[in-house]
Parts: sequence; C-alpha cells; structure tokens
Amino acid sequence: MSKFDVSKFKHVTVALNTPFTSDGSVDVNAVKAVSRYFRDKGIKQMYVCGSTGEGFLLDTEERKLVAETVVNEVGQDMNIIVHVGCPDTRHSCELAAHAEKIGAAATSAVPCVYYHLGEESVYRHWTAITEAADLPFFIYNIPQLTSFNLSMNLFNRMLENPRVAGIKCSSDPAQDILRFKQAGGKDFIVFNGPDEQYAAGRLLGADAGIGGTYGAMPELYMKIDELIDRGEWEKAAQVQNLVTPLIYRLCSFPSMHGAVKGIISLDGCPMGDPRLPFLPVALDDPKLVQLYHDIKAAIETVKNW
Repeated sequence: MSKFDVSKFKHVTVALNTPFTSDGSVDVNAVKAVSRYFRDKGIKQMYVCGSTGEGFLLDTEERKLVAETVVNEVGQDMNIIVHVGCPDTRHSCELAAHAEKIGAAATSAVPCVYYHLGEESVYRHWTAITEAADLPFFIYNIPQLTSFNLSMNLFNRMLENPRVAGIKCSSDPAQDILRFKQAGGKDFIVFNGPDEQYAAGRLLGADAGIGGTYGAMPELYMKIDELIDRGEWEKAAQVQNLVTPLIYRLCSFPSMHGAVKGIISLDGCPMGDPRLPFLPVALDDPKLVQLYHDIKAAIETVKNW
C-alpha cells in the first residue's frame, strides 16, 4: 500500500506533446505556452515526456529541460507527473531524482524497452527508480510498444513497494483495469490508457485517465468525467461516442503526434512538427482543418450537458 495520499491524482490527465522549433530543438517558450493553454482550459494534471511527449526521442538533458519548464510554469496549479523511463536503469534513476528536485508531483515509467527482459529485470528496474526519488510512482503498462505485458505476479510484488501509488493501464483488454484495481484497492490509482474506451475504463474501476488525444479535445474528456461524477453514465457514453470517431480520424494522418500538435496549433498555440521519425501534418491540410472544426462543434454540442 502506498505511503502517499494519492487522492489528488484523480483527474483527466493530458499527456503533453513536446513542442519543437523549426530546427528540431525543444521550444522552451512553446512548452511554457502550451502548459498555460491546458491550465487555462481547466486541466489539473499533465503527464510529460511519455509516449505522446516523444520522450524516447529526447536526450536526458532535453527531458530534464521539458520537465523543469513545465513544473516551473504551472506546477503550482497542476500535478505534473514526469515519465522517467529509459532503456537503461541508470538514466531512469537520474531523471527520477531530477523530477523530485524540481518539485514534480510524481514519476512514472515503462519497463525497459528494446531488449526483451524478464520479470526480475523489470522488477529491479522499477524498484531502483522508486528508490531514486521519494515521490509517488505510477507503473506504465503498455505492452503494444514495450512487448512486456505486466503479469499479476509482478504487479503484486510491486504493490509491496510503499512508493508505488498506481498504474497507467494502456493494455488493450479493458478487464486489465478491473484486475489491477481489485488487486490494488480503493486507494490505488488506476489510469485508463486507451482513449477510445475512457468511459468504459471508468466503468471498470479506473479512477482517471491519461491520454495522447486528450490534448486535441480536453473539454470532451473533462465532460465525460463530469458526467460520470454526476452519475450520468448514459450521457457519458454519448460523449464517448462522439470522441472515439474523432480519435480514429486523428490516427488516420501520417502521425497522430503531428495531428494532435496540428489541432493544438490551429487552436492558437503553435507546437511545431514532431521529431522524426514521426511525420509532420500540414496545418493547411483540409482534413485536419475539418477535424478541428468538428472537434469544436462536438465541444459546443455537449457544453451544457
């Protein structure tokens, strides 16, 4: 059981895209601007340098720069969870210690990537990260990208660690959320990962969600959350029915990263292109412009629900 009070983490959590300049460098001013952009929309929590944040395409110093910039800009108003997972444990621990130093609210990490490692390796990797920073730690289970599917045996071992506060569950089977919540208990935070099933994830026990498409339409995810909190599950499902086709359209572009950045840019907060090998999406692409207007129309439709 976690030694931390983690009730404050039950929020719609934007997985923050990292903005870049035209020469491919981290755009610090744009990082500040997009952090304020989401704060002003009512988002209370962000997840930085994860899959959406192109964390594995950033070097260690760039990841520190992004995390520190976000915490300094909005850390007084929002919970900032820093993804610190790296292919190696040493750099993961370095990033975790840095997250604590700058005042982040929590850390999170995927298992080791590229190498197909066994459970004992992942256990030691995650445990070392928790030992590097006295912060709540959120396991990140995303087997589609890591080729490591968290077993209940390893999960139960991690639950013995008092700094393990929750899990971002991005595996495809929705019932994984139920299993992790039942094993973790009511004070253990489970974040729904697959955006297209957010309402279903909440129904199965997720306390909140972290998502890569949240940035393109945060108002819609906050509306689902609001309706669930009011017990209006049917209306929440109706909003999800609006959201999921929009997700499919975002994924139809050369890269979802480029599409989400494009939507945010069209909304007045320039993000630049993603870093290669993720492909850019032109802001004047008629499909992107139409999607932007359709998202705005969906937000308007549910505004007073």
